[in-house]
Amino acid sequence: MYDTLTGRQQQLSGSTVRMFVCGPTVYDDIHAGHARMLLFFDLVSRYLRYKGKKVTALVNITDIDPKISARAQSEGVNPQHLAQEYADRFLVDMSALGMDGFVFARVSDYTDMAKQLITKLLKEGKAYSADGNVYLDTMAIKGFGQLSMSTRQELDNCRLDISPGKRSPSDILVWNASDIVGFADKDLGAGIPWWHMQDSSVAMANFGGKYDVHGGATELVYPHHEFHLSQLKVLTSMARPVRIWSHVGLVYSGRKKMSKSAGNVVTVRQLLEKHNTNTIRLYFYSKPYRKQFDFSEQDLARFEEIDQAISAKIQSKTNHAKSNLKSFLRHLEDDFDSPSALNAVIDSARSGNGKDLQVMAGILGLRY
Repeated sequence: MYDTLTGRQQQLSGSTVRMFVCGPTVYDDIHAGHARMLLFFDLVSRYLRYKGKKVTALVNITDIDPKISARAQSEGVNPQHLAQEYADRFLVDMSALGMDGFVFARVSDYTDMAKQLITKLLKEGKAYSADGNVYLDTMAIKGFGQLSMSTRQELDNCRLDISPGKRSPSDILVWNASDIVGFADKDLGAGIPWWHMQDSSVAMANFGGKYDVHGGATELVYPHHEFHLSQLKVLTSMARPVRIWSHVGLVYSGRKKMSKSAGNVVTVRQLLEKHNTNTIRLYFYSKPYRKQFDFSEQDLARFEEIDQAISAKIQSKTNHAKSNLKSFLRHLEDDFDSPSALNAVIDSARSGNGKDLQVMAGILGLRY
């Protein structure tokens, strides 16, 4: 599996695999871009389980965020109620897409853990307070910038979370007392654990900060995953707390990244109004997972015929001597090359072994 940190493939060995996947911020319905990323890690989980590994695949749900507060204010509703509504809708969408092998963690359930971790960093002198906020001091973090292939000077020039009290422009905000109404804390004051610390709290609580795969979209490499890795290094005192950093390419529409702000979103619910889950899965698995691509309704529709051909072959119960299962598995072993694996599936639907095709369909999460 390709590792963004080292720039080469790493082997996923061992009998157990623990994965952390960055889920959505729940202030709206998830779209095709979210679906593509999550479906990839669903495939990873299914394949590893097929290989007999015990897999824990954790997806966090960000339900504390300024975007949620802004949306709630514009609609005149309570932020917690809005987040709850869209978190519930997200879980329904995940179930509709057949992604039932994930464990979900809402960051709001880990605020106490976040407070404990931040207080610990302050006591150890690894973080400092400034203007009510708390920042992680990055000067002593070895390899800071390696994940995003950035020098410290480049990171300093990005100037995120600007504040006159920051010692270094690249220091990481872990407790935010500025942006939204937060939680009262006797030691930290009023505020919220910031985005990166929210995820680190989930990772520390569930995995002790040490696990095999951290996944998300390519847009999260910097700053989110760079900062998350830095926090884990400090919290665990480990140089390599995560074995593999895996990133899925973005989905574009009209040559722009699919996003609510760009007005080019196709939601999962809209997709499911026109296509079944199998068709949607086949479409996304036909694309190399690390590359971005332009969403095409016309391209998606042609996978309906492929879905029908697979179904007909499985239902016919005809088992020719030809088997493509080894080829299918070999392609998935090579950094989850799903387009090539899918070609093996299509070949089997035409003239292959129906029993093997059923196995391949199961790994891809297709339901017949």
